[in-house]
Amino acid sequence: MSITRRQFLQATAASSALPLAGAADRSGAAQTSIEDLGWQPRTLKRKPNVAVIVLDDVGFADLGCYGAEHNTPCIDSLANTGTRFNNFHVTALCAPTRACLLTGRNAHAVGVGNIAEWGREDHPGYRGWIRQDAMTLAEILKPAGYSTMATGKWHLSSLADQNGTGPFDHWPVRRGFDHWYGFHGNAIDHWHPEMFENTSAAYPEKNEDYHLSADLVDRSIGYVADHLAATPENPFFLYLAFGAMHFPLHAPADDIRSHRGQYDHGWDQVRADRFRRQLASGIVPEGTKLAPRNPDAPAWTDLNADQRRLAARGQEVYAAFLQHTDAQIARLIEFLKAEQQFDDTVILVLSDNGAAYGGPIEGRLDVRRDAYLGPAPIEEFLADIDLMGTDASYCSYSRGWAQAGNTPLKWYKADTYEGGIRAPLVVSWPGGDLPQGGINAQYHHAIDIVPTVLNMIGESLPQEFRGASPLPIQGTSFAYSFDQPNTPTKKKSQYFETLGDRAIWSDGWKAVARHLPGSAFEDDVWELYHAAEDFSETNNLAGEHPQRLADLVALWRAEAERYDVLPLDDDTLKLYQNSVPPPRETYVFYPRMTRLDRLSAPDIYTYNSRLIADITISTASVDGVIVAAGDSSCGYELFVKDGFVYFVYVFTRHEIYELRSNNRLAVGSQKLALEIEKISADSGIVTMTVDDVDVGKMELTKMWPIYAANAGIRCGENRQAPVTRAYEPPFVFNQRIHRVVVDVDMV
Repeated sequence: MSITRRQFLQATAASSALPLAGAADRSGAAQTSIEDLGWQPRTLKRKPNVAVIVLDDVGFADLGCYGAEHNTPCIDSLANTGTRFNNFHVTALCAPTRACLLTGRNAHAVGVGNIAEWGREDHPGYRGWIRQDAMTLAEILKPAGYSTMATGKWHLSSLADQNGTGPFDHWPVRRGFDHWYGFHGNAIDHWHPEMFENTSAAYPEKNEDYHLSADLVDRSIGYVADHLAATPENPFFLYLAFGAMHFPLHAPADDIRSHRGQYDHGWDQVRADRFRRQLASGIVPEGTKLAPRNPDAPAWTDLNADQRRLAARGQEVYAAFLQHTDAQIARLIEFLKAEQQFDDTVILVLSDNGAAYGGPIEGRLDVRRDAYLGPAPIEEFLADIDLMGTDASYCSYSRGWAQAGNTPLKWYKADTYEGGIRAPLVVSWPGGDLPQGGINAQYHHAIDIVPTVLNMIGESLPQEFRGASPLPIQGTSFAYSFDQPNTPTKKKSQYFETLGDRAIWSDGWKAVARHLPGSAFEDDVWELYHAAEDFSETNNLAGEHPQRLADLVALWRAEAERYDVLPLDDDTLKLYQNSVPPPRETYVFYPRMTRLDRLSAPDIYTYNSRLIADITISTASVDGVIVAAGDSSCGYELFVKDGFVYFVYVFTRHEIYELRSNNRLAVGSQKLALEIEKISADSGIVTMTVDDVDVGKMELTKMWPIYAANAGIRCGENRQAPVTRAYEPPFVFNQRIHRVVVDVDMV
């Protein structure tokens, strides 16, 4: 029977947000204490440790314990001795989910309705950083005696605040973490990452086996070891956020080779096989239908031989990347076991959203290159197929594999259909007397993690925070589900919004609208699904229950008003441009300075520019980097080798411009200059001078915007991503650089 809009609002207003211990939320609605939700407190000698492990862009069906053929024995083992959740939800993008799981509050309500790159300073729901009165889990646990440490992806700071020069208000160490080793933003290069430790730029020691995932686990183990050495009587909170499996897909060569040929049969067969295993294991309920293939993903048999070869290789790299990530988690678990910490640690492993769209049918060798310049010719891609996964690639897999990653669901990351928002969640706590090997089916969301963890460890939200009452918790603890796995969910409703896509779940029903960028929001078509009976959203009931749909849409609007969702805006290019730090006319760089992020770099693409390096040469042997920006797929570099000055400009890996000076640098003070004169929107003339004497000239027939690069500005050395392979890094300049000045003619 349909109910009215008024009844819907009355039924949900008091229960869609359940702050801790009687706190009042902004709506003034009645509150429920977490002690009333059915969790049976454990008798503990001390509070347990907490470890939250976040995977990036891993689909609902991508883990072995969720039906995949992928080799994830460590996570599968945690699931076998703990609990899997098959009705756990997140937002459809990474940063909003992280804001939810760290605060227990809805993403828009804390200012992270979107990623920082699309932040809006004019809208409190979309600023891209967590508002200061929303306590993070670290800020709750730290005064409770926990050592707090974070490693990996943060992505909760504005773009203007990612240079390592402060004020650091939104960095992990200002949001409750004692230590942080990781990176801002997304799409990190796993071979050459731009890292920070606490508030300073960090430069990992690299050998031929270096990989970021291993580095993050090394540092996690180090932080925990330091804690055990100094304060073993206290518990710790570890937040480990991998860059895997977000593009670029980077994996060791041996791991990639081990999967060669595994996916030649294609995504349709993989989806069918995963679905069969899901039904057999019970991770999807009996009666579930496999969602139809997404309209933008063709049948595998419709691909030609070259397309199949490229697409299969992309999934081989993905499988290798995930296998490697699981192996790193295993090293952390082995350490906790060896130090007798494993049984006393609450471990959560989850993904931040569904599998990502990926890209063209063949996948991509270089995502940034394709995004800004258009897809590479397939002949070029085929010639470079063996580069996929290496540090000479920035690759992604095909959209067909993304839907396979979301089996049995439809659509992808950034969509508010289940393919974008239903995620794997594994919870393990050997010493907490949790059921082993269970599958919990209650509806939950990332905002429910904080109250759940607090329930499990016996903590509550402090009544004061920075001299005032903190923003109330809006999630509902699901700790009860461990002791009452068959009881109905205690959550009543949850709204969703991502880039204009909208959804609302309430009492087992879901309304969802997929928005096309640039179209009018009022023209979007809402669909209706009985989610409690339709796991994969295959039966749209909008025509049969128009009043129920109208009530749900009205509820979504009320929740959107309540949590700072409105007004909606889907112009991501405009948002991106507004969030980029404003350009300057003059930049001054110094040797061995902290790198400057790519979005704060001089805009030599749009304007005429002039680079002047004041140097002093004291010996005849001159080598080293003066300035470097970007990487081997897209960047430029000014360096000296064997006394000759080189300027290298990489448009693509197949289109590289190189200018060498006519003669070697002489001993003495020198003014080395590069002038770039624009001759069209995408081209320019480069003139190299030494003490105002021309020593070389070339035409750049193709140029790219600064934000296409992957790595920032370095001066006097290059410890980051290589731009050219003409030297061995860090290639420190062995003479004196006084300063490098870049003037940009913005008139």
